[in-house]
Amino acid sequence: MMALRTSLPRQAGPWWDGLVIVLTLLTDAFAVAAGYWLAYRWRALSPNNLESAEFYWGLAQFTGIGTLLVLAASGLYRSPGYQSRFDETVKAVFGITIAFTLVIAGAFFFREASFSRLVILYAWGIAAGLAVSARLLIQQFNHKLRGLGFGMRPVLVLGTGPSAHALCRLLEENPQWGLGLAGLVAEDSARARAEVRSVAQLQDLSRYLAEHPVAEVWFALPDCPRPQLLSLLQVVTAQGSVQVRLVPDILEYVTARMQVDVLGGTALLTLQDTPLRYWYNRFWKRLFDVAVAGGALLLGSPLLLALAAAVKLTSPGPIFYRQERIGRDGTTFWIYKFRTMRADAEGQGPGWTTRNDPRRTILGTRLRRSSLDELPQLWNVLVGDMSLVGPRPERPVYVERFSQDIPKYLDRHLVKTGMTGWAQIHGLRGDTSIPERVRFDLYYIENWSLLLDLRIVLATAWQVLRHPQDAY
Repeated sequence: MMALRTSLPRQAGPWWDGLVIVLTLLTDAFAVAAGYWLAYRWRALSPNNLESAEFYWGLAQFTGIGTLLVLAASGLYRSPGYQSRFDETVKAVFGITIAFTLVIAGAFFFREASFSRLVILYAWGIAAGLAVSARLLIQQFNHKLRGLGFGMRPVLVLGTGPSAHALCRLLEENPQWGLGLAGLVAEDSARARAEVRSVAQLQDLSRYLAEHPVAEVWFALPDCPRPQLLSLLQVVTAQGSVQVRLVPDILEYVTARMQVDVLGGTALLTLQDTPLRYWYNRFWKRLFDVAVAGGALLLGSPLLLALAAAVKLTSPGPIFYRQERIGRDGTTFWIYKFRTMRADAEGQGPGWTTRNDPRRTILGTRLRRSSLDELPQLWNVLVGDMSLVGPRPERPVYVERFSQDIPKYLDRHLVKTGMTGWAQIHGLRGDTSIPERVRFDLYYIENWSLLLDLRIVLATAWQVLRHPQDAY
């Protein structure tokens, strides 16, 4: 597969990207036009005093133009493949809603013509449904072709350290971006022999670029001396058409949000605070937590009572399992779950839960696989000990151990811990890699938004329904 991707001409990437963007533009415009046409026909089936079809066609044109402008401002017509399905769906629906709202507001200035609110409402629903469906189909088609190597832009990564390997994983896991790994350029001969992805050494960079098609060169050389870095930059920029990207050391800046500012022609890299350090972001997150947790406890109270009775009747011991955990800023709190193990499960001290753990009760196995044992944590969320979304809380003994062995581990506690998180929806739950969990948790902290929280909550619900065996 790698050979196929790197053998493709780099000109195919921009050509295919442009075709996908044009196709998306056309389907968005068609969705709005079809929405108005179908809505008008549907409403006309009932007794009415509708304006002429030409009037609604005029509204459709204004709405279509407005939709394209709003979606363009939202970044939905940039290079395809960079938006997740969830983000693209939400942004598309939001953009279409804004366009329809602007048309309705503008139509009030024309008092001589009255329009049917039902036609507008139907048109909005149909247009949103068609636009999202078309976008998801195009994205899926694009993803499939990218996976086969079509239109991939070869990317050459300079370096063989942790940053370079992280970039390799990123490219290999996201073929929809249209960027295929051409290989790594090793710092010296010893690293070239040790690195299976190595295709050249730094000293041979000029010759490699002359002999192989490369669309982009990514510098992942955090320890490279400045004179050598400038020399390598000259070698790459001499190729003319090659895109150059400088990658800062991921481990060094992982807890910082970065922004590039240009002052007087000089580029400055500004390190920003994490979003949830601002009170207004914490306010909206807390409002989201209270609304969802409170509603879930109220609506789910019959289920909670039934589960509590089942735990009590099927095994001796308490209904709830209470355990001390570490939360935001290192504070401790008691986390609650339905008890899923024998009452004496930790008689020999704390232990990590594993798949097919013999300490579980029969009902406990079912509760864990369905994640229903976690429902009492909604109370932790409601009282403010936890959030719906955030890094999973650990016991003090594990926090002390991991903080000594894993860089940046304590930065997970910059925010409230959560019932679910970015790491968990990516399969990092139970007996999995702690450093990998930390990497995903820190990404969440750096990139928090209410939209991301909503995405994680919905993804968690979907995974629990589809893959209950993943929980143990």
